[in-house]
Amino acid sequence: MTGCGSISASAGEFTPGHPGVLTVATSAVPSPGFWEGTPSHPTGGFEYELARQMAQRFGLDRVEIKIVHFHRIVHGHLGGADLAIDLITPTAEREEVLEFSTPYLRSAPTVVVREGTDVPDLKTAQELRWGAIQATTFVETIEDQVVPEAEPILYDGQQEVVAALETGKIEATLLDLPLAVAVAERSEGKLEAVAQLPDKEALAMALPKGSPNRQAVDSAIRALTADGTIEDLLEEWVGPEAANAESEIPLLHTTLH
Repeated sequence: MTGCGSISASAGEFTPGHPGVLTVATSAVPSPGFWEGTPSHPTGGFEYELARQMAQRFGLDRVEIKIVHFHRIVHGHLGGADLAIDLITPTAEREEVLEFSTPYLRSAPTVVVREGTDVPDLKTAQELRWGAIQATTFVETIEDQVVPEAEPILYDGQQEVVAALETGKIEATLLDLPLAVAVAERSEGKLEAVAQLPDKEALAMALPKGSPNRQAVDSAIRALTADGTIEDLLEEWVGPEAANAESEIPLLHTTLH
């Protein structure tokens, strides 16, 4: 690979903030199945390997990771990164401060609980103590579709909400389906992914508002989708069970369905 930092003109040029480097913002490393290792020494994961594939296509030498709180990312603060990869759902409000790529995944919000907690119906879900990561679309989803008896408790990030669930401070949370299954599988039996909501959400990469790199990013995502790379990475790092979990996890019909 060269360090020139561009791909073919027909696909749009990618110009990194630092020559030869794709700088990626995300909120949690490690994150089961998605970002393995540490920010300074990543060892794999679906989103990290996806970033590496993007860097290759852009002719860049390496990927560097910046840890930025999720709520800062979705408010347009990427910490100087070229883009953010963090299971981000585009919304009209977020589009006021960010550019979004074409989606690289579509995923259903999935209910994660402590092992042995059954959620057979909406009434049961409403009686649980819910937690959510602040500034995620899941806060509104819990409030408007699940409508629990108590307002959800908000946490700064994924690691905090999972810890709260494991220790019993909350009884349920929502995560994107592949992450929900990966978190449950790696919890040593403490957690389960027990239900998915009916509507899938698009997950896209976020770029600074006005970034000239969106066309190049879109082109790379389309290519990596078309040749099966994204599906292969998901199965390799998150696992075939997580990649195909939709057929195994029952639907929870909410107030909107």
